[in-house]
Amino acid sequence: MKKILFYTLLTAVAFTTVSCDEDFNEDVAAPQTWPQEEAITLPGFSATATSPVDLASGDSVAVFINNVPSALPEGTTVDRFRLEVTPDGVEGTKATTVNASANGKVASADLQKIIEDNYGKRPVERTLNAKLYANLMKDGQASLLTCDPIVIKATPKAPQISNHYYIIGAPSKWELTETSLPFTHSDKDVYEDPVFTIMFPVADGETWFAITDDVAVEKNDWAYVFGCVEGNGNNGIEGKLGRRSELSDDGSWKVVVDGDASFVKVVINMMEGTYSIQKIVPEYYIVGAMQGWSDSKKTCMLYPQGKMTYSYTTKFEGDGNLKLWLGSDFGSWDACYGAAVDGSDAASGALVGTGAGAAVCPEKGAFYTFTADFSTMTYVWTKLENQAPASYEKIGLIGDFNGWGGDFEMEQVTPHNWYAAGLTVEVEGGIKFRANAGWDVNWGVGADLSHDLSVDNYGVGANGKGNLKIAAGVYNVFFNDITGEFVFVAVE
Repeated sequence: MKKILFYTLLTAVAFTTVSCDEDFNEDVAAPQTWPQEEAITLPGFSATATSPVDLASGDSVAVFINNVPSALPEGTTVDRFRLEVTPDGVEGTKATTVNASANGKVASADLQKIIEDNYGKRPVERTLNAKLYANLMKDGQASLLTCDPIVIKATPKAPQISNHYYIIGAPSKWELTETSLPFTHSDKDVYEDPVFTIMFPVADGETWFAITDDVAVEKNDWAYVFGCVEGNGNNGIEGKLGRRSELSDDGSWKVVVDGDASFVKVVINMMEGTYSIQKIVPEYYIVGAMQGWSDSKKTCMLYPQGKMTYSYTTKFEGDGNLKLWLGSDFGSWDACYGAAVDGSDAASGALVGTGAGAAVCPEKGAFYTFTADFSTMTYVWTKLENQAPASYEKIGLIGDFNGWGGDFEMEQVTPHNWYAAGLTVEVEGGIKFRANAGWDVNWGVGADLSHDLSVDNYGVGANGKGNLKIAAGVYNVFFNDITGEFVFVAVE
């Protein structure tokens, strides 16, 4: 019946063609699947591809010029235009049906998705092969029309994203070519992972900074430096960023520290053009096989060696896999620090803060010190040669807080690493670590009460040294009986 209808119409069609000028509308705004039947060609029905299109130019773009016969019989229409789009050069990809208007427009989002799914988000021109279909309608019956394929050239919508970003200003230097403080990034394409992270030390007072990238460094032009849209020094803890050429002033960021931070963490999302700032008193914890990959057990704390360097010494048993969590991010698997190469058992490697993999002890069952250096974003495993440390049945805390009578016992969470939660100290006084509830082995620092934990909550104890000075409060305590390292974290 459809073939009879088609041949009847064909004999009535004049061979003069005209461009159709129908508006793009909501009826054709989303891809659909149409029942496929044998397609036919109609003299005068054709399509020509337009010039290359930029999908950032609007919600819809014209990708073809449509021609239909001008002399169709009365009551005959050509409608329901759609394209079957196939990415060029991508093997095994099926065609996607995209609705179109009669004047050759399609939704930009439809082509954007096809490009992202097959090529990624990078804003470079892509080639799409397309076949046009339409319905020839008469008296409620339809024949499927098609014509020669067209080639669509389209560039997906995406901002320019550089491979590298840097902090300039007080933390480094106010120089455009200064690259000593780079943001860290995963090994993914920057258009698949547009998030960059950095953490740098700060002192009390105001710290001003700006952000540069490869473009600003290459052009050596302050107009390309990034600032906050809120205005110079008016940034919040999160907001939007843009190049200075787009802002009303320099838009430099300002962070004010008054004893409430040692570091500032800055995260930028260059696809969304956003930033976030976090003031940090750094505490790093191991998460991994040694504590059951738990997202709640903050028992394996790294010991600070300086503002940017932290370590942990133990007998790495089991699979020896680990990642690191900043205390403020504990529980967020997306916020782990770890190896750039997942599962690497190399003696050293790059440390990343996004897309982090597990670092693996090079020799399972051996004593190692794992050291993370956040100034260079690297880590290293150092084996303790000929190390046969004494084994203690228990480690405890004793001092003025309990009248020097009986120990507040600690839990051994990994070999030679001990943890105590909720140590309550009601009055200021002295405190020490000791082994096996006796005085043969006990750890302190220097002269009696010379180490004030309210001034420096980290230290390295030695056998027989003086009592530590502790203020009233509640603490979680970490101790390593090989190195003598300790940390008191105030929780109240």
